[in-house]
Amino acid sequence: MTAFVEQVAESSGWPSDLHCAGAQHEAVLDNRAVNLIPAMQCVPQHKRSAMVTRLVEAEILPRLAASRRGQKPIAAGDAGASRAAQVTTDDDTNELVRLLLKHDACDSIAFMQVLLHRGASPASLYLGIITEAARHLGAMWDDDRCDFATVTISMGRLQQVVRALSPTFQIAALSRAHADSILLLPAPGEQHSFGLVILSEFFLRAGWHVVGGPISVGGGAAEIVRATWVDVAGFSISGTGRIESLAACIRDVRRASINTDIKVMVGGPLLLSRPGLIKELGADASAPDAPGAVREARGLLSMRPAAE
Repeated sequence: MTAFVEQVAESSGWPSDLHCAGAQHEAVLDNRAVNLIPAMQCVPQHKRSAMVTRLVEAEILPRLAASRRGQKPIAAGDAGASRAAQVTTDDDTNELVRLLLKHDACDSIAFMQVLLHRGASPASLYLGIITEAARHLGAMWDDDRCDFATVTISMGRLQQVVRALSPTFQIAALSRAHADSILLLPAPGEQHSFGLVILSEFFLRAGWHVVGGPISVGGGAAEIVRATWVDVAGFSISGTGRIESLAACIRDVRRASINTDIKVMVGGPLLLSRPGLIKELGADASAPDAPGAVREARGLLSMRPAAE
């Protein structure tokens, strides 16, 4: 059965050897080159066969059936109807969470590839199913349905998924000779910081230089801006218990920054329910999502004196 599956996969344009070595693989699908997502770790032969089987069942067989009916299946990157259709469902989110909890990152990455060929884009996956999966995992931790170690490992796998999608997402990245820089950090003591991973992707794609990240400690922000020029500092916060410490951190950043006109943005679930918190924290702006944050940051810098 495995030999037959791999033969079908090969004849349909999928590589029979789905080894994960961090490099991108090429395959021909519908007579055009499609970049396959690079996985982040090696896959044993028995798991490789299982991945191919799932891809054949979810992707290749439906395509063959559609071609027999004279229909053209949607492939990754197709415009038109695929943009208007809802290509991921709650069941897809639940499946991704299941894969993250029970399997290694390669299984989740393979599932993303199926969704791409169903018509999703990397941006829609970042803002949709991946963000929702992170919320599900966070809720499972908050509700004691999963222990800290399990959620941490699963979130690490989800970050691998984001990195695997990144090369495709960044193809359209802007290149700027003098890129503006943004510092992205969680609030001091903040545990929920996955949103910064997604946020970094969108700022990089918009041509920004990104400093910091989800594993950095918010309390070290003053040291960073004292040594490095930063145009905008962005912090994520999810719980009311971090408000006081983040407000103090923002004050320290403004005092320490070598950029005397540094702008500060805040984001996270807490801001959605408490928009007035922006002023309480001493920030300049907030945004409900990653694309909005990029636009808001650009708007803040547009108010700089012309001499800059």
